[in-house]
Amino acid sequence: MISAKSVESLASPSSEVGAATVVAGPVAKKSQRFFHLDALRACLMFWGILVHTSTVEHSKFFRGCAEVSGLVRMEAFFIISGFLAYMLLQKYGGAATVKKRLVAIGVPFIAALVLLNPVTNYLVFVYHNHPLPFADYLAGKGTAGGAGPMNWHLHLWFLVALFVYSLLAPLLGRMVDAVMAGNGSRNTRRTHFFSGEFKFLAICLVVTAACLGSRVCFEAVKPLLPEDARYVIRSIGNFLPFYTLGMVLFASTNLRAIFSKAHWIQIALSCGLLFLAHQQAGANPGRLEEVSILASQTYLALTLSSLLFWIAGKLVKRESTAVRFLSDAAYSVYLFHFLAIYLFAFLFRPLHSQVDLMLVLVAASTFGALILLHAFVIRRVPVLAFLFNGKPLKRAP
Repeated sequence: MISAKSVESLASPSSEVGAATVVAGPVAKKSQRFFHLDALRACLMFWGILVHTSTVEHSKFFRGCAEVSGLVRMEAFFIISGFLAYMLLQKYGGAATVKKRLVAIGVPFIAALVLLNPVTNYLVFVYHNHPLPFADYLAGKGTAGGAGPMNWHLHLWFLVALFVYSLLAPLLGRMVDAVMAGNGSRNTRRTHFFSGEFKFLAICLVVTAACLGSRVCFEAVKPLLPEDARYVIRSIGNFLPFYTLGMVLFASTNLRAIFSKAHWIQIALSCGLLFLAHQQAGANPGRLEEVSILASQTYLALTLSSLLFWIAGKLVKRESTAVRFLSDAAYSVYLFHFLAIYLFAFLFRPLHSQVDLMLVLVAASTFGALILLHAFVIRRVPVLAFLFNGKPLKRAP
């Protein structure tokens, strides 16, 4: 994964508007660091442990963690991903960025898909259904209609989305540059309260319109898509506007400053709109109600993402050893956490009568074990760092 600690921006505000396109090659720049984004990105990935622990047994607390996650976690993650992608485009240029990102994303995706997901799916099946030899599971014997969260991609769908976005990054970078050069909105200006609120609302409206357009396109091609690919393809379209927004926020210090504030009034408004949309839709929403729900969900995701950016900025003022380590470990933890959750679920299954205690132990053990796995195994073994962190193998001198 890319670390925000190496983020670099242009040398001066006055030079930003007239800068060459980001994909043309490196430009004159000075270092500007965003350690709070490292911390926020790590927290969002660690949050996945709570989300997927909720699939083990029913718990109101863990179910609530999963539901709140569905409102903001991946949206905020992709905003940060786009933010850092634009940084890479400025630093390395288009071709080099694509090459670096495809290795950093593609290798861990293939490694986890081949080495981790089959075992994870098997453990999920056995936990929620009945014992079965692993070979029989792989052959599909007795697995039809099995209970449990099983599919080919599990939690790896986000890497598919990042892979696609990496291919699109140079084009998106050109588009963002063109917009920034056209309106001169890169520089930081003093923004009054109402001006900032209206600009934030404008950001939300643009992203919401893009998300609605993406869903319309998906629904049009949905009948043509294999069923196993629909969720991943829909997600790629759903989160592309957030990824692009992240690029815009890096390019424009003005919009970044506006986005990184807590917009309390709009947070309350977006919560109210989502509640009303669900109330109006009822149990069987029609097309209009679905549009209303998606629009209000997108608005809420953006207001909550801005709140997370603001909180992270308040809490993380400078680089620290802990933030640097946790950011580095986040990729390893995320790739292995679904497998570890079900391993520990079997271990703590005797506590089944005390569900919340059992799930707390599962989540805590998963986090602790994988932090240790990263610290003492993955990052110290170059082959494993390559397979599960996408870090290129160093050539022997």
